[in-house]
Amino acid sequence: MILSVAVLVSHLAGSPPLPEYQPEPAELQRARQLLISRPAECIALTSYFLQREEANPEQMVNSRQDRVYQDQGNGYRTREQTLAALQIQALCQANEGLMQPAGASLDQAIELGKSARQPHSQAGSLLLKAKLTLAQGKAEQAQVLLAQARELVGQSKRDKALLEKQLQLLQAENLLALHKFDEAKLAFEQIRLQAQQQGDLELQAWANYLLGDYYRLLQQAELALSHYVETLELLTEQHQYYLKALAAEHAATLYAGLGNPQKAVFYANQATTEFELLGNGPLLVGSLISLGRVTRANDDANLALVYFFNAMDLVRIQGDAGLMSRLYYEVGQSYLNLKQFKDALHYLNLARARFQMQDDQPRLVDTLLLLGRLHQQQQEPGLAMLQLEKAQALAKQLDDVPRLIESHRLLALGYEQNGNYRLALAHQQAFHNYYERASKLNRLLTQSLIQESDQQLQQERELAELHLQKDSLQLERQRFAMLAVGLSLVSPLLLYGLVRNHIRCRRLQLKNENLQQSLLIEPRTGLSNWRQLMQRLPQEMAKRQLRSEQWYLNEAIAQPFNDKIYYFLIHVPFMTDLNARMGLDYALKIQKSLGDYLQGRIHPKARIYDLRDGQFIYVISQRQVPDLQQTIASIERMFDEFPCPFELDRRLAIGIIGHPFLPKAPHAMDDMRLSDILYLAMAAAHQLSEQTGDATWVELLAVDCQQAAFFNGDIRHCCIQAIHKGLVKVNSSHQKQRIDWTSLAPDPIAS
Repeated sequence: MILSVAVLVSHLAGSPPLPEYQPEPAELQRARQLLISRPAECIALTSYFLQREEANPEQMVNSRQDRVYQDQGNGYRTREQTLAALQIQALCQANEGLMQPAGASLDQAIELGKSARQPHSQAGSLLLKAKLTLAQGKAEQAQVLLAQARELVGQSKRDKALLEKQLQLLQAENLLALHKFDEAKLAFEQIRLQAQQQGDLELQAWANYLLGDYYRLLQQAELALSHYVETLELLTEQHQYYLKALAAEHAATLYAGLGNPQKAVFYANQATTEFELLGNGPLLVGSLISLGRVTRANDDANLALVYFFNAMDLVRIQGDAGLMSRLYYEVGQSYLNLKQFKDALHYLNLARARFQMQDDQPRLVDTLLLLGRLHQQQQEPGLAMLQLEKAQALAKQLDDVPRLIESHRLLALGYEQNGNYRLALAHQQAFHNYYERASKLNRLLTQSLIQESDQQLQQERELAELHLQKDSLQLERQRFAMLAVGLSLVSPLLLYGLVRNHIRCRRLQLKNENLQQSLLIEPRTGLSNWRQLMQRLPQEMAKRQLRSEQWYLNEAIAQPFNDKIYYFLIHVPFMTDLNARMGLDYALKIQKSLGDYLQGRIHPKARIYDLRDGQFIYVISQRQVPDLQQTIASIERMFDEFPCPFELDRRLAIGIIGHPFLPKAPHAMDDMRLSDILYLAMAAAHQLSEQTGDATWVELLAVDCQQAAFFNGDIRHCCIQAIHKGLVKVNSSHQKQRIDWTSLAPDPIAS
């Protein structure tokens, strides 16, 4: 495939403008046109041109000489033409994937520009080499080349403005590759603003596109999407096919990840159209494959097959065996989705044979998994188990956790259908072990809690820098202590240094403590945040578990356990879209006043935590709750009486559980599983609120029995089954029969 990053500086491929008596030859003009669309022909044209003899500058033919002498000069090449040919050839070689020959061509151009004492030509070649080096992931080497180019740009008298623009863009891109995110963002913003003021749409679009890459690296999909879409809007009337195709392709990928298949298909179609206008075969094939995938994900496998077969026709012309193998796999998967098993088996067998020949083990595992699914759907358990066992063995050799998860899942399902429950249980256990290994995120946090605000990110960076400064100061103090014995004659000076370092360390420690405290507070409301909850939750749970065990072992006590901790997960609707409805200024004032108000209204022995996006956790001991409904009413009244001049949606949805959830088996539930049950209760309250339009609450309460083993497995599924079997009681503000628990269960395939 063509290296897309190499084409980002294709506008630098040519040498600076040539004198009037030195027009650019037809071979180089044609090579520029084919640089992206047909790089192989571009390489051939430049190689043919470089076979010309070098012209003597003293015998240069100028415009005042006869036409006959000018025609004779067409068989030679000048120094500037040679520079242009070498630069074009380097980019064509990079686009063809020949990175080492591309570097050699640029080295020749750099040496030629140095010997000719042309700093502008030498700087242009260095910029191209820095870009190709960056494309290979060598950011440190690219930084050295950019420093050399910066000195030459300062010495240049020709094309200085153009070279400075490209230097700024490459420096910002290199900062992004070095993970200096703040500096890279500032540089891109400055370039975009400068290009906007100068009316340079192309440079503005590139800076905007790279800002999208910046936000994509930080996993801020919404911001990245806005920049990619803005790039496409900037280039609506421009013929920048390559940049528009890249932006559309990234937008399609992000929309697919966000669960918006219609938008994903729209932008994938746009990317394919731009690649087709570009005229590059391999890029068009890759775009058609991406378009087919998102179309198939949108439940239109028939249309996806059309795209895959179109790509297959192009690959047959190009002769790319790797792409043809991938297309066989995609076509087989599409036929499998359509239940056309004969065609699916044919293409998947072709893909398997080719992947084995090419030693492409990961894709071979994917093909075997699809073949296993195919045979399972055809009621051929023996063949299915054979394919799945092969896939599991290969994935284990590769230590590929995602593929191991899928293979064990399918094997467990297959053995369960065949009645071999022992092997089914073994594979199910292996599935859970690998799944726990792969998922290290805390399930208590929703996606909105995982994504930090810019302010908290900055605080964490400052905290890390302070830790580094503290370590360096401690080493410095130790060094002074070791030298104290030998430097007793200069003890006053040494004492001064020690005192000074002690004061600095103390100041940094105080600053560190302040930052630690600020990280435990939600800045918008001033309430405790999820970090403080996670610090206190394990100790609190361990304390209640110990009391539950003491209660259970004391056989003389026949009364129920009454020392629980109640957790109320409260969803406040008006807090979710406050910024969009009120604007940032009013929203900040309302959030701050709400935080101050809640701190003064809650029970003296209760705690409240702000989890963001309108979610709060209210924690109170059972000893402080004489009547649960009275406590719920006080919570609802607390939010209803919040003074605000604006109309607010105060219909709360409250999920309630008590810990220990199973008093006779307190260790059966950890904080993550307990939080999943709490979120399930709030989801049920949401469902009731949508049906009734009122404030609602739902409490989940396990019956007094020792059914801890029933809750092994996916806690959400187990809890819903326990509700259906009567092992978990449901109390609610409205008719609990209206709750559709099946719709609240997670999709096992998506899991």
